[in-house]
Amino acid sequence: MLDTLYRRFTGCSGNDGPAGPRVQGRNAALTSARIFVLDESAQDPILTPRTEPNRNEGPSVKRTILALGRIQNRLENELDATTGSTERDAGYRAGISEAIVQVMDIRQDFSSTR
Repeated sequence: MLDTLYRRFTGCSGNDGPAGPRVQGRNAALTSARIFVLDESAQDPILTPRTEPNRNEGPSVKRTILALGRIQNRLENELDATTGSTERDAGYRAGISEAIVQVMDIRQDFSSTR
């Protein structure tokens, strides 16, 4: 599940021509979000990408949901710590907000399929 989230954050960062400060800020935010996902993956070996068809296997499901919660908390803290005083900061906040929505969506989808 975390590998899916990582791919979503990677696919969101657009590199279409020269980017203004707002786009640069958004891309920086999505890079931070990818780092948060990698940090969570590295902390718990059970959260590494899985190939089994049944992802609803006891402890790994609970750990994945908890990891998604920790990623969401880190993103929310990052959002709270960033002011929107410059165009780049506004883009950064927009990117973090986008990442939070994606984490919430994946967490909800994962929880509902349990």
